[in-house]
Amino acid sequence: MINRELHNPLYSFLMESKFRWLRHIVLIVSVGIILANHLYITYKGQTENIGIHWIMLLYIMVFLTVIYLNIYMFIPRLLLKGKYIEYALILLGTVLILSLGDIWAEYHIHKYYSIPFGEYSFYHPERYPAVDFFSAFFIFMLYLFSVTVIVFYKHWIIDIQKVERLKTDQLHSELDSLKSRINTEFLLDKLHKAAGYSKTNPLNASRILLQLSRVLRYQLYDCSRENVLLSSEIKFFNDYLNLEKICNSNLDFSIQHSQTIKNCFIPPLLLISVVVESLKILSDQEGVILINIEFGITDNTLFFIYTDNRKEHEVPKYVDSQMAISKRLGLLQNQNYSLKVLPDKVNSQYKLIFQYELQEV
Repeated sequence: MINRELHNPLYSFLMESKFRWLRHIVLIVSVGIILANHLYITYKGQTENIGIHWIMLLYIMVFLTVIYLNIYMFIPRLLLKGKYIEYALILLGTVLILSLGDIWAEYHIHKYYSIPFGEYSFYHPERYPAVDFFSAFFIFMLYLFSVTVIVFYKHWIIDIQKVERLKTDQLHSELDSLKSRINTEFLLDKLHKAAGYSKTNPLNASRILLQLSRVLRYQLYDCSRENVLLSSEIKFFNDYLNLEKICNSNLDFSIQHSQTIKNCFIPPLLLISVVVESLKILSDQEGVILINIEFGITDNTLFFIYTDNRKEHEVPKYVDSQMAISKRLGLLQNQNYSLKVLPDKVNSQYKLIFQYELQEV
């Protein structure tokens, strides 16, 4: 996202539409000051003998025409469309015409008013024409290039904001999709089981509804934030698996974590897809289902280790959850993570290890 430090007075002045007219006024005044300085130096001591104000007005009109052509034609039609060579040639040609036009105008102004060439005139005998020409050329180039940089920066920021809005919308869409995948089947299944227990075991029915309310509350409220406390995410894991345990007496799980997780933040529901996928695989398995989850933090890196006791013949290895995690982190523009699965055939276990560099919030 656009860094908050960018939202300063200069950024607001360049980007916000309410300052549009002020930007144009500053540009016109700046051009006027620069050209006035140029003309008063060129015609030093002779300004009272010529119509300096009319000459200055003509210069300003010509330069503003070139600047606005650059802003509204050359930059949008060439530079922003990746036609860099064409734009560079147009810019160089425009500056060359300006430089030659300035020399031509200076000669005819002196002839029209019958005034001698001053010490700063291009035509003064003691001046070096080549040096003066290239000096004027590079100064005019600097003027136009400065405008180009500012306009290009503005368009670059606007494009970044558009891309970020699209990524944010896509990220929210992915998160909503994940919520719906968890909620729809999960909610109907748990409500169906609560209804079944309501006659045979009312205590279990109330426990299911209580745990379900905790899980849904977290998804509805906490997950609306961009980042959540890791401790809240761990509590959600605990509530989710407790709910599954109430509905399936064969399930046994443990969640371990270090004491350094209290003030750490991660994207919400980043790792729950591992649990969801694992439970789908293990649901048809006979016997006890064992799940062990470990959270730890070392050198600002989160370690998430997930282990279950799926049978050796079970082929799936968290393929869907790996894709979901990678996609979420890709949208969050965080590539500082690793994700790998280690089958342990001796202990009939599959272990998923996830390392994630924690981001500053």
